[in-house]
Amino acid sequence: MSAVVCTALLIGACGGGDDSSTDDPIPGADQSATENDGEDNTDTEAPEEDTADDDTDSDRPEIDLGDDFENIYEDDETGDETTDAILRDSRGYFDAVDAAINHQDTEHPALSFYITGEALTSSVDLVGRLIDSGTAQVGSARLFNRNVVVYDDRSASVSFCRDFSQVTDVDNATGETKSPADASAKPSLYTTRLELNDAGVWQTESHRIEGEASECS
Repeated sequence: MSAVVCTALLIGACGGGDDSSTDDPIPGADQSATENDGEDNTDTEAPEEDTADDDTDSDRPEIDLGDDFENIYEDDETGDETTDAILRDSRGYFDAVDAAINHQDTEHPALSFYITGEALTSSVDLVGRLIDSGTAQVGSARLFNRNVVVYDDRSASVSFCRDFSQVTDVDNATGETKSPADASAKPSLYTTRLELNDAGVWQTESHRIEGEASECS
């Protein structure tokens, strides 16, 4: 990540996202029918539709990071239902902040959906400062070595490394480069704490960032 955003992240929240984290639209069943001359198609069954998961996902805010920014998540699925839910909502934290930065919107609905407490306050502050400076992001970031520790049924932590060496800060209005990507930048170690709210979302409530951590080399 370029110097402007990287410096802001070390004292505020962290950004980064790929709208692949948003839930893809549920494909509709093909219910088109061809007419059969004089035939009664009473034995034709309508395709079954999933409802429980779809209803849960439909409540989540859509996150669009734009065409020029991507966050690449590794170690994304473990097969454990709780761990995978935590990882998914941890992605929502990054995606929400980056969407707010790139769309210059401190009131993006995903912010308060995936973030709470101190992390929400610092995230909104970060977004506001970057809006004031007219800064957006282009390029791609890589998140890897993601590890989940579940403390109990409502609290957990996620630690991971973030490689931002391919992220450039640009002027939001003109697209001109403000801080070019630094190919030599070392990944940073992020440690976040999450709490499960009553809506079933693992919200990030605090975070800590260590630049150039040995765990990420």
